[in-house]
Amino acid sequence: MTTNIAILNLNYYKVFFTLIVGSYILKSNIPQSNFDLTKLSLNKDKINDVITKDTKIKKYPLGNTNNEYISTKAEELLIFNNTSLIGRQNPDSNRGVNGINFYYNKKDSIIYKYQVFIYSKVQAEKLLSALKLKLGEPDYTGYMRLGDKEKEKFSSLLWEEKENNRLYLLNYSLDETEKARLEVKINSSDINELNLTASFSYWEDYLKVRNRKDNPNYTYQDFLDEKLKRDSNDVRAKLSK
Repeated sequence: MTTNIAILNLNYYKVFFTLIVGSYILKSNIPQSNFDLTKLSLNKDKINDVITKDTKIKKYPLGNTNNEYISTKAEELLIFNNTSLIGRQNPDSNRGVNGINFYYNKKDSIIYKYQVFIYSKVQAEKLLSALKLKLGEPDYTGYMRLGDKEKEKFSSLLWEEKENNRLYLLNYSLDETEKARLEVKINSSDINELNLTASFSYWEDYLKVRNRKDNPNYTYQDFLDEKLKRDSNDVRAKLSK
C-alpha cells in the first residue's frame, strides 16, 4: 500500500514538472510585451509613448530640419504582428543585431514613420510571413535581374494598406548582411513627399498615372500592361510585377 502511494506521488510530481516546463517553453516562444509595431498610430503616437527612460537608445538629428530619429535594439519593441523579431547576424557577436528606428518631429514628438532592420535569416523570413499574414500578397514586387524574376527571387515588396493609409516597403535579400529592411509610413497624397527611391521609384510612376486618371481602381498590373504594350522591351516594367 505504501509503495503504491509512493508511485502515485512520483507520477504526480512528474506530471506537475512536465506541465511547468511545457508552460515555460510555450511562454518563451511568445512575445512577452504588450507592444506591437502594427498597433503604432503614425502621425498620432508620440515617441515617449514607445520609448521609456529605461530603453537603451541612440538619437540622431536629420540635418537642418525639425525631425530626428531614435535607434534602438530593445527586444520588447521588436514585435510585428505578434511575431518576435529578436535576433542577430552572428549569435557570438554584438554586431548585426536587429533593431528599429523611430522618426519623429522634435516639436511635437509625433512619430511619422519607422524602420525595422533585420540581420538574421530566420527573423527576416518571419517578418515576411507576418507581413503577408497581415496584408496579404504585395501590391508590388521588384527584382534586380530578369533571371531573378524567373526564379521568383525578389528584392523589394510593397503593400498599400488603404484601410490605415500606410505604405509598407520591404527590401529583402537573404544573401546580404542586412537580410531585410522594412519601412512603414503614411501613404501621403503628395507623391513627392513619399520619397520613393531605387526599385520603388517605379511605384511612384504608377501613382502619378493613377492620380492623372483619377481612378482608384487602376492597378499596378494595369500600369504594367500599358507600359509593355507600348514597349515590350521596357526593362523597368519587366523587372516588376
